[in-house]
Amino acid sequence: MLLPCDQTDELESICDDIQVNLQGLSDPSKVVLDIIQNPIIQKCEMGDNVVIIDDSHILLLIVLMRISPDIKPHVREDAMKLALDLKANMKENNGNSLVVLGFLLLLSIYGLVPSFNEDDVLKLFGLVSQYDIGVELFGALGFADKISDFVQSLIKKQQYDEAVRFSCAYNFSNNTQLVDIFQEHVQNLNLIFESSCKEANSIEIKVFFFLFNFMKHSIFIPFHQL
Repeated sequence: MLLPCDQTDELESICDDIQVNLQGLSDPSKVVLDIIQNPIIQKCEMGDNVVIIDDSHILLLIVLMRISPDIKPHVREDAMKLALDLKANMKENNGNSLVVLGFLLLLSIYGLVPSFNEDDVLKLFGLVSQYDIGVELFGALGFADKISDFVQSLIKKQQYDEAVRFSCAYNFSNNTQLVDIFQEHVQNLNLIFESSCKEANSIEIKVFFFLFNFMKHSIFIPFHQL
């Protein structure tokens, strides 16, 4: 099964097929909940009451978000119960990224954001920042105005690719604070790599240093000012 972060023609074709099928249902939002809560294959070893989220469920939720169906009150209540189960599951599984992604998708699709602590929800994006849908959900859940602090937290965790992806997605390439953050990071890396090259005449280090400089001059922030 393809992971939800893989942007391929095959994945798009699968999503299109799922969308056609869901749109033919009278209440797709309820059907998707039923599929997640009542899997065909029970995973008894995980416990009778444990909700399992896999990549097929993530695809269903992503397509459901595309459809943006009307959510009936009783369906929202069921979604809330599932969200609480997933929240408990996250604690037991040390923040499994698919469980976190499923939780965030539920919050967005079923309008559950006000029921959870905003800061707690925001922290979860650090666990799903590698997914394109995670970038999209960041704005959908109303966190676009917190992009600067979030990107800084990603950099502190050395999640540099994710930091660049989020910055680009929310058009913060000209934000002075973000530029300063990235410039400081680049300067620190320059010092580390230059020191390493002096101590060891390693081909690997030189190649890595070259690739780093290539990235530095190709990235969306004006690093040529360094």
